[in-house]
Amino acid sequence: MTILRLLIVSLLVSQIFAGQGAEVICNGTGCSNCPIPPTSNGILSWETGKKDPTKCLISSCPLSYAPINGTTDIYCQSCPGIPFRGVPAIFANSAGDACVPSSETCGIGRTANTWNYLDCYMCNGKDAPLAKSDQSVCLANRIPGDDVSCAGTGCASPENCPTPPTSTPALSWMTGTGSGKCAISSCPPYGTPINGATDLYCQSCPGTPNGNIKAVFANNSGNACVASTRTCGKSRTVNTWTNADCLACNGTNNKYAKSDKSGCQSTAPSSFSFYIYSNSMIILSSILFLITFLF
Repeated sequence: MTILRLLIVSLLVSQIFAGQGAEVICNGTGCSNCPIPPTSNGILSWETGKKDPTKCLISSCPLSYAPINGTTDIYCQSCPGIPFRGVPAIFANSAGDACVPSSETCGIGRTANTWNYLDCYMCNGKDAPLAKSDQSVCLANRIPGDDVSCAGTGCASPENCPTPPTSTPALSWMTGTGSGKCAISSCPPYGTPINGATDLYCQSCPGTPNGNIKAVFANNSGNACVASTRTCGKSRTVNTWTNADCLACNGTNNKYAKSDKSGCQSTAPSSFSFYIYSNSMIILSSILFLITFLF
């Protein structure tokens, strides 16, 4: 019975804690200078790092689904949350109840004009999921899109501007702030399903950027604005496809660029043909040299 009780206790503890945290740097000397750990199902505490005694770590990180309150960036760097699209969840959200995959801190130390839709959504949830066009702040309400140039005079669709994607609520074009410009009247929040996106729509309501690459082009499915270096459509400059652009424009179906960059394909290009070509050229050169030498 004693052994059974110990096993039950061990199982219960394993369901509360996921293991030791990563070692991080706190202010000052000693782990008493670390921020107060969040409250959770179990008591969280800082202790001296095992590999580097000048650093600190959370002794036992809670499981990812355990409720927490009072998170900080330092805590999240020791006990990260669930990553998203390769972005580690090492920043505390604005509510302080989760570690989220934001590209930068959700707090006041964030670099100016770096907010995008994904970060706004991760940091603020539904309270302020929209990034202002200048990326200076997150907003709660739907916002007008950026100014773009449609064909002809006016912003009527489809006469001048392309038909907006279908979404809920419905999207429409309006006169922009600049002379002769048009804009989507209210860009949908991040994650809202859309269908029928065009490049011009995406330039007014960009998606989530990938580093310095803005998401101002419609993917080939027309259901997202993606971070491609050029359009995904037929007007793309020839021989400019890369693996990153193929993945952005086509998803996983045709994520590899052809060896000559003329298009995308489902499998990685083989280097065999290049190998044969290179060896053929070497053999041909050798034959020509031999002929020249002999004659």
